Amino acid sequence: MSDAGFDIREQLARIDRNRAETQKLVEETLIFVAESHKLAAERDKLAAGARKLDRDRALAPWQVAVVTLGGLAALVGGLLTIVRTLHP
Repeated sequence: MSDAGFDIREQLARIDRNRAETQKLVEETLIFVAESHKLAAERDKLAAGARKLDRDRALAPWQVAVVTLGGLAALVGGLLTIVRTLHP
């Protein structure tokens, strides 16, 4: 009878060790999942920055054209104002 009691105690001790090991693995998994989420958020942030830079690079020639046309329009407007002022 004592052999059966010892066997049961041994099995209970093994079960407790397995539970503790499983709990430790679950905690490590949760840490890895949290780190994975953190890295995914950082990846998304960097990807958004890259998309913004790509968009800015694509729009740069248009920006130069619009600024140039605006400058020319201001120059022509200024010249017309000077001509009107000098030649009434």
